Amino acid sequence: MIIRRCIFLLHLLMVINEVSLQGTFEGVIGGSVVLPCSSKKTQLTVKGITVLWKHHGRLKVYDIIKGNGSVEGQDPAYKNRAETFPEGYLNGNFSLKLNNLQHNDTGKYQCLITEESVIQTVELLIEVPLPAPIVGVIGGSAVLPCSARKRLLKTDDITVIWRHNKTLNVLDIINGKVSVEKQDSSYENRTETLPEEYLNGNFSLKLNNLHRNDMGIYNCYITNELVIQSVKLEINEGAQSRPEKILLLVPFLSVSVLLCKY
Repeated sequence: MIIRRCIFLLHLLMVINEVSLQGTFEGVIGGSVVLPCSSKKTQLTVKGITVLWKHHGRLKVYDIIKGNGSVEGQDPAYKNRAETFPEGYLNGNFSLKLNNLQHNDTGKYQCLITEESVIQTVELLIEVPLPAPIVGVIGGSAVLPCSARKRLLKTDDITVIWRHNKTLNVLDIINGKVSVEKQDSSYENRTETLPEEYLNGNFSLKLNNLHRNDMGIYNCYITNELVIQSVKLEINEGAQSRPEKILLLVPFLSVSVLLCKY
């Protein structure tokens, strides 16, 4: 009996050592996301299919036991929100669809394919829905809000990434310090944050000397919480052009008055 237990534990350690990160996926609160998991084997039998999905390595999300979906022992947080694709089992598709996404769904998900003694790991980021857009004027400034849900203890733990339209690097906060090493040249000397507010979870970005090209979606990725907060910046070009129109009208009115006198 002792020998069998030792063999089992050795086998379990081998499984744990075969963890691999398959990728990072994004979802929106209230939406759905499919987390991939697939077998390398081409000849599968229904009875030989046992797959276990877990969150954070401990919360049971969904099981496939001998080819049948099972929610026995499922963590209540995933009740009526997790599903798989039974028609794809024999083709090695054990992907998990998670519906009605919530803040707490962020983190790493492990898919254990027992037949292959392998764990596939994927990471899920949650994007918070857009609040009301921020409106700025050309040449002015705009503050784009971003805040953590909980207070942080050490600045060294703080890593926040600001992106424009998901591609342009606006500003990074690495280990509690501002970094412009990878900053796109269009934002040079135009960005500010409030370092004294970092520990309070305030990572808002102030963008100065606004340009027309600054309009769009800004993403604030708080790595500690695996959360993406988004805000839309709109540029009111009309507000900047009004003074010019008033100046143009003044000479016209002066001429009109002179004509009336004569």
